[in-house]
Amino acid sequence: MSVKKLLAVLVLGYATLALYYRAREAAGLLTCDCYPDCWCRKPGLSIFRWVFPRYHHNPGIDAWKEQHPEESR
Repeated sequence: MSVKKLLAVLVLGYATLALYYRAREAAGLLTCDCYPDCWCRKPGLSIFRWVFPRYHHNPGIDAWKEQHPEESR
């Protein structure tokens, strides 16, 4: 498999997962507890919320990190 084909498969798989999880969220099966000003709440970016879980601003995660400073590094 060429690098170009591999890259196309990865991008297609990523987009498919993003759409799948966005559909689950629309159906009420997933909920996001992030702050209202989180990047994942912006129009157009919310589709990537469930496949790019880094750098969310979630009150539950923030509280856990404060209680477990050594594990949150």
